[in-house]
This record gives sequence, structure tokens and C-alpha cells, in this order.
Amino acid sequence: MVIEPVTRIEGNAKIEIKDDKVFFRVLEFRGFEKFLEGRSFEYIPAITARICGICPVAHAVASARAIENAFDIEVSERVEDLRRILLLAQTIQSHALHFFFLTLPDYFKAKNFFEIPRNLVSLGIELRKVANSLVEKIAVRAVHPELVVGGVARDLRNPEKSIADLKNVLSSLLEKFNDIVEILKPNECKVINETGYLALTKDGLCDYYGNKLKAFASDTFEFEPNRYREFIEEYVESYTYTKFPRLKGEVFRAGALARLNLTELDTDLAKGYSKHFKTIRHETELYNYARLVEIVYCLEKSIEILENLRGGEIRCHVKPKGGRGVGVVEAPRGTLIHDYEFNERGLIMKVNIITPTTMNNPAIDIDLNTIYKSLRDPTRLEKIVRMYDPCLSCSTH
Repeated sequence: MVIEPVTRIEGNAKIEIKDDKVFFRVLEFRGFEKFLEGRSFEYIPAITARICGICPVAHAVASARAIENAFDIEVSERVEDLRRILLLAQTIQSHALHFFFLTLPDYFKAKNFFEIPRNLVSLGIELRKVANSLVEKIAVRAVHPELVVGGVARDLRNPEKSIADLKNVLSSLLEKFNDIVEILKPNECKVINETGYLALTKDGLCDYYGNKLKAFASDTFEFEPNRYREFIEEYVESYTYTKFPRLKGEVFRAGALARLNLTELDTDLAKGYSKHFKTIRHETELYNYARLVEIVYCLEKSIEILENLRGGEIRCHVKPKGGRGVGVVEAPRGTLIHDYEFNERGLIMKVNIITPTTMNNPAIDIDLNTIYKSLRDPTRLEKIVRMYDPCLSCSTH
């Protein structure tokens, strides 16, 4: 049996059931890692932003961080703040797209978002509008943003309008928050598989622009991003173009569920909503609740940063040199790793990119097999895939 295409996800995939086993097959191949070779460093953030139209900011920022790490460049505090705002805003728009337009129809037994309450659709549209507007103010465009090595494309002047817009849409979300949570409670696809987790952190807090990787694989530990190869290995299978990473030999997951399991949210409202994650939670359907909590967090955190923007130049001098650099950020779907090697002229010689959907790929396969063997109902399988909000363009970069 073949389910093709898998609907309401980003990218092209099919689910194949063969010999009583379920396979999640990703059908596209991109090749970014190869055709980046030989390119000069200043073009890399713009090119990698084209990997994905949903999370281009994450790729651009991770790319810039990898280059800066290789060239020993330290950006100003203001650049750090502006990049955090970009990552938070992108997460708002991505989570809103997935939650209100791709996932909620499952809970209303609807074919698409046209069949769900209009007030929820309007809220999703408003969240995306405000978030995309904020990205455009710093990175020129919400899709295919501009970002420079050593800084940002432009400074954010007079942030008062953005603060007001964020507060207004946060208020609208809070008015409906409890009702939305009630919608999420009935779930016919409950699946629990114990896995590891990975997320970026700073001082134990959730930080999409953090400086340490925090992991759970039998036990909890932290390590520097440059050391990721010591803990993460990638494998391939013949039936799909997406790889199968392992964390210390174990299946692991990234994304909203991982961030809430491993790090602390330090904003008032989101901290309260995340109280269910005091211990490691493995229920896959909690991804959707975690994304809802993260929308609140990203709104609150963006307001906090905008009200306390630090000073500094928005660009610095960049002098290329040979070496290796690793850049890591939290994309909406989870931890994103860019790893580059340069020659002395600043030309890129080798590229390795590990995306969140790639990290989640082994767990998706396991969950699909668990739910199929339990319920023997193929119609439930697409819902499991959507819970992960996979970005298949990213995973087959």
C-alpha cells in the first residue's frame, strides 16, 4: 500500500507499507552541500537561505555563525539581539503556519483549513503577518532574507510599532489559548516512544541563538557545538533521500518538544504553560502543544528584547582565513547545524548540514510503525507525520 502524496507538509513524500512494515520515503534530492563547494564565503548565507522558504532565516543565521566561527569573528551585542529577534519572529510565523493551517484540520476532522473556525484562521494569519513584518525590517525580505557575515542587513529603528503589534497579537492569542488547548486534548493517534533529545541552550535557558548544545540520551549532558561529531553520527537507507542520525547511538528528536524537555522558558506566561515538561515527556502529540506554548514564548521574548535592545555596530570587518567553523541555531523544527571548511582565500571546501527534520527522521519511522501495528489503520499515518511538521526540502538539502 502506498499513501502518496503525504498532505499538509512542506515538501514531497510518500508512506509505503510493505511486508507489514511502514516506510516514510522522501522523494526529492537537492545537493546544496555539493554545489556550495568553491563558493566565496560572502555568498553562502544568501545561498543557504534558499534551502527552505519556511525557515530561511535559520539557515542564513546558522551559515553566518559558521563562517564567523571559522574566521574568529565576534559580532556586537546588538547584532546578537537582532539575530535573536529574527529567529524568534521566524518561529512565530512557521509555528502559526503549521499549527493553524496544517495541523488543526486534523482535530476538526477536516480536509483543510477552510473547514475550521474562521476566528482561528484569522489568528493564524495575523500572527504570520506580524512576524514576517518584523523579519522584513531587519532582513529586508521574510522569504530569502538578507544577512551579512559579521552583522545584519540593516538596523531596527523605532521598534515601538513592532512592540505594539506583538503585544496586540499576543493578547488575541491569549484570549483563545485555553479554548485551543481543549481542542488539542482528544487525540486518536497517541503514540509514546522513548527517544533522546537535542536543543541549543545558554545557561540552561531556551535560547535560539545559544552557545551550548544540551542533549538527553540515557542521561543529560552538554557540549560545545564544534564537538557535535563526537556525539552525532549520520547513516543512510536506500529507500529515502533523508539521512538517519543517531545521538550516542540512540534515536533522538529535535524541535519544540525537545526544547521544552531540555531547557527552561524564562518568560512569565510561557513558563507557566510549560509546567507539563518538568520531566522528560515522550508523547509525540505534545509537539503540537509545545508549538503553541512556543508561539507565546517567542512573542514575549521578542517584546522583551525589543524593549531592551543593546548597542553596537550592526556590521564588523571580515577577514577570511583557512579553517573550520560550526554554526548552530534553533530553527522552528529544531536544532540546525552548519559545518564548513575554508581555504585561506575564504572559499568553501567542504560542507555538512544537519537539519532538524533529518534528526527527527528515524523517530518518524518508528512512530509510523508503532501506530500502524497498534491500530492497523493507514488513515492515521499522515497525522503522525504532520505532528513533526517535517520540512523535507531542508532534510534533503
